[in-house]
This record gives sequence, C-alpha cells and structure tokens, in this order.
Amino acid sequence: MLDMLRQTAIKRAAVMEISEAEVNRHLATTLAGKIPNVLGEWVAFDGARIDFEPDSARLFLVWKLKGHTRTASVDLAISRDEQNFHVELLHGAYGHLGMPRGMMRPLYPSLRAVAEALDPEIRALFQMTRITIAKDKLVLDPRFPPA
Repeated sequence: MLDMLRQTAIKRAAVMEISEAEVNRHLATTLAGKIPNVLGEWVAFDGARIDFEPDSARLFLVWKLKGHTRTASVDLAISRDEQNFHVELLHGAYGHLGMPRGMMRPLYPSLRAVAEALDPEIRALFQMTRITIAKDKLVLDPRFPPA
C-alpha cells in the first residue's frame, strides 16, 4: 500500500480509491509486528481496524486482557487548510460506552503508537491534494488544484 500511495503522489494523474478492506488488511499485517507489548501476558494489543463512513472514519483498537477481548474506538475527521491536513478526534467509545473526545485521553499513548507505526503511510497519504472519506472507501485526489 505504501508504494501505491507514493506512486500516486508522484504521478498526480488520477483519483484513487482505497477500499476499507484494503486498509484493514494493511493494518493487520503492519501493526502486528510494530506495536510493542509493554504489559507482557496481562494485556496484549490484538489489532486495529477501520470503518469508513461519509466524512469520518472510526478506528477500532482491540486488546486481549487476560484472554478477554476489549475494544476502544475513536471517530476521526480529516480537513485541510491551505497547506496542512488536520486530523480531528470527534468522539469515541470504550466498548459500547460512548464518550466525548475529552474522555478519550487515556487512549493517547495507543493512538500515538499506531501513528508512529504507520508514519510512512501517513506521510504519503498527506502528499495528496485532497482526501475524502466516503462510505467504505478513502478517495485520494493527488492532482494539483486548478489555478
């Protein structure tokens, strides 16, 4: 996926769509070896997946806690000013318990670890001119904006 993003950014020829399934496959293979297991056998990171909805993406983080699966999710939105992309955490949930974004602060170390593990992909993604989150896909437009 990284090479595909880089080539699209270099060529700047056409709009590209990446399906939710492709992103989830990439997350499963990439994060498995890059997220450290700090707490040993007690808690282990078990993966991440993403769900694209119009204008937002829900990122699910999964842990095994003494053999039991636990999840947390955050809803993210992407916007762009003239030069920079901004990722905003809208709100989230611990399991099924919805929370405002301020209550998601304990997830910050995990989100930072995921962002660091995916740094090359994020950098390549932010080379696009426009990023649109649609239902079940990410639409990337690398073309230069009209003058």
